[in-house]
Amino acid sequence: MMDWNKLGSFQVDQTTSCQFAQASGDYNPLHVDPVLARRYQFGTTVMHGVYGVFKALDCLFKELGYAQSIHSINVQFVRPVLHGERVDVFGQQFSGQDLKLRLVVHERRVQDIDLKLTGQAETQPEMAVCQPVLMERPKPENLQFENTDALEGTLDLVWMPDVIQELFPFVKKYLPDNQTAVLLGLTQIVGMRCPGLHSVFTGLAVHFEQNKGATNRNLQFKVLHRDSRFSMVTIGISHGTASGEITALFRPEPVSQGKYTELQAMVPKNCFSDQKALIIGGSRGIGEVTAKLIAAGGGHSVITYYQGERDAQKIAGDIRSHGGRCDVFSYNVLSESEPQITNCILNERISHIYYFASPLIEKGDRLVWDDTLFQKFCDYYLKGLATLIEKFLCDSVYKKSPMTVFVPSTVFLEQPQNGFTEYIAAKAAVEAFARQLSAKYPGWIFHMPRLPRMLTDQTSGLNVKWTQTTAVTMLDILMSISTAPN
Repeated sequence: MMDWNKLGSFQVDQTTSCQFAQASGDYNPLHVDPVLARRYQFGTTVMHGVYGVFKALDCLFKELGYAQSIHSINVQFVRPVLHGERVDVFGQQFSGQDLKLRLVVHERRVQDIDLKLTGQAETQPEMAVCQPVLMERPKPENLQFENTDALEGTLDLVWMPDVIQELFPFVKKYLPDNQTAVLLGLTQIVGMRCPGLHSVFTGLAVHFEQNKGATNRNLQFKVLHRDSRFSMVTIGISHGTASGEITALFRPEPVSQGKYTELQAMVPKNCFSDQKALIIGGSRGIGEVTAKLIAAGGGHSVITYYQGERDAQKIAGDIRSHGGRCDVFSYNVLSESEPQITNCILNERISHIYYFASPLIEKGDRLVWDDTLFQKFCDYYLKGLATLIEKFLCDSVYKKSPMTVFVPSTVFLEQPQNGFTEYIAAKAAVEAFARQLSAKYPGWIFHMPRLPRMLTDQTSGLNVKWTQTTAVTMLDILMSISTAPN
């Protein structure tokens, strides 16, 4: 990165995000609840965007080594940061007190911060300590985009200096407390009030006035503009010492797949009765639908989960309560030290494997190739599959027995999509890998259908008119495979 100076690096974990939630009042499950967050747009919990802003400011003030006030700050949140990712902080000075900070993960931009300092922070207005007494974790508002017209409100700023000191020591030392408190309040507005539960913070622009209403605890907000094309709201904010605007999106709600009884009515009786099916990643999405369809057709489904035990048990309960057979098993495709999965159904042999493990399917943002993204896809689609199959082939019974393996590919191999080069390349590699295994082990039959896009948690945000349900699409595919000659 030319003309950029590296100021530092940091990582954030789940514990730190929960600590920041306490300090800011933003307890949105996207940041603090791994089980719920796996059903959201990014598939996992992510760092609060404003936490990243403060870490960048902390690196800056450590470098400067003296007190400053913010005159204005503009932030663009480009992409989420997952817990455990290393974030590099870079700085660039234009002239005088104008600076630009950038947060980068794997050489990809995640935040841009334009900052103008005043150099007039000889004394720091102090906030009165405010630590709300919480009987339980607060729940964010569950608003719909349609309900936000001219929405307005007031929130009380949270101020916990000891926690801020621990998380951002140089911010606490060199930045006025009231400015810190106001910036913390912005994430509470987005994550808890508007949009609330289904929110993505996209940007902020705030101007501070010095030494005016310094310790005012009230922060007002009002929806100024709405853009239905993107489910975006622009929110005006005002405080005794600050004014500005923030922008946020309503992210799609988790997709509810069809209930088991609904799928039972679609499936021919006993059409899958010969299947003892291990469904990797069966606790949601296409894997969930497949598990229900097979059980509805008289088969025995065994669904695996990594973090989604609650979802998996709910699906199994739905199937069992209506006469179907379903078991639940914990399995992490990225770990080579998982328990002996070949014995997951006692006294029964697995006849089919359905492999739906997947990370977040995201675009690369490099000009030609993003190797980090490609390797992530390969870890799930290729390495995870290879490790699983090796466990079965190391079992003498399975090595000599027939096995049907379903490995979904993508129609993108026939209809290239801009930005998905790494994803498509990984899927192509899986197809080649499966063909090689099929030739080496003739008793193992591999099916690699190139699936179209279907409505799942990962695709719910696309502006697509779905012509049929995921269940209908998958039933057609499963039936064609079931009746295909080996």
